[in-house]
Amino acid sequence: MMESWMLADKVLLKTEIGTTKTDNELKIDRAPETIADPKFIIEEAIRIAQQEKTKRRRRELNISDIYLAIGQKISIEKLSQLQSYQQFQDNIRRAYRELHLMK
Repeated sequence: MMESWMLADKVLLKTEIGTTKTDNELKIDRAPETIADPKFIIEEAIRIAQQEKTKRRRRELNISDIYLAIGQKISIEKLSQLQSYQQFQDNIRRAYRELHLMK
């Protein structure tokens, strides 16, 4: 789920991996929740983005390097468009109600 959520804001993802390539070139041009293995797709996008850089300017970038940055910067509005995130919110609300922390 986490990787699907990272694909909710493709502009932010491209900024974090440092590329101006199109969604199509990076193979991230599908709806996030329709991708069977979003982690692989993100890793592949990183690899494709790194190819455009010279070896001297290229640094080893992994998906683990961008989790925190995207997590801190992604907007709730982008996430709210995903059904899985909506379900997550519903589950949290239900848990808070069961714990009597929310009405």
